[in-house]
Amino acid sequence: MSFVHGKIVVMFMMLGLFTGWTLFSSAALAQGAAALMEKPGPDKAAEEKKEEAPSTCGPLISDSCLPIETGHASMQVLWALSCYPGAFSPNWRNTSAHGNFYTFSMPVKFTYGPTKNLEMYVIVPYIHNWASKVDASLAGPNGETSANYGGVGDITAVGKYLLLEETALRPAVTGVAGVGFPSGHASNLNPRFLGQDGIGTGAFTFTTGVNLFKWLKPFMVYSNVWLNTPVNLYASRDDAVRSRQFVTFNLAAEYPITKRWVALLEMYSTWTWTNIDTPQGFQSPSTLLGVLPGIEFFINEKWACSAGAALDLVGKAGSRKYTPLFTVYYNF
Repeated sequence: MSFVHGKIVVMFMMLGLFTGWTLFSSAALAQGAAALMEKPGPDKAAEEKKEEAPSTCGPLISDSCLPIETGHASMQVLWALSCYPGAFSPNWRNTSAHGNFYTFSMPVKFTYGPTKNLEMYVIVPYIHNWASKVDASLAGPNGETSANYGGVGDITAVGKYLLLEETALRPAVTGVAGVGFPSGHASNLNPRFLGQDGIGTGAFTFTTGVNLFKWLKPFMVYSNVWLNTPVNLYASRDDAVRSRQFVTFNLAAEYPITKRWVALLEMYSTWTWTNIDTPQGFQSPSTLLGVLPGIEFFINEKWACSAGAALDLVGKAGSRKYTPLFTVYYNF
């Protein structure tokens, strides 16, 4: 078995272990069996029933599970700067970026709980791309080796509903449905911008899936399993943006250090199974797996902030980047 194939097998084994741990909560099952043998009295059972997981900010990249309280609202502003040291080849190898490339992203998220167990949110992102010292083979029509472009990217609207509440043995399960609108610039790209003016997918992207949450004291564990289906708007044009259907699979865990400080670790991934060698347009989904260590801090009841760094580890036919992030939350 080659090194690359071995790496893929190990990766899938890790994903299988993570998924089993999240969906079936083996640690909770063990604790539940011990609790049944113990047969606690009424006072102890009432005390355990009242105990709730501590408040946290939730993951930075992964989506949280439990909906916001009815009638409540929140806003989140995130600042991220991606640096592209290279790219991933179709056979999972690291390749050169052929220049210096950077992306600044500032998504603003508005969340509201209209009714019990239902949450709705909208994400409006600002995106700015830079390129400099680009290889001559990729230069623009007039020899341009640097360019930059910024604007509003694709706006996303999502609703999620709590399907199953958390129990001693079962995680909470939330159904998710959303759509990404092609509000970002994705077609008729100007060659002199060296592709930096592509800040959208050019597709309506419909998302369905589930979010899960389990408090395995003292850890809080999250998982997202989403199917993303783009409907391309420019499929019949020469500059077609041909986004592929892809799956999002994320895992996250939080550990409260104190009442104000919380440690965070995430694993984020996207998986595309169509033939990656066929022509595809800007920002078409590619297979990617990365990790994000982070830290959360509660300023007071209304304000909180988080910081971390997303590190792309392995991938296929896509960009490779490192992204420091900082976000601020405000609860109305």
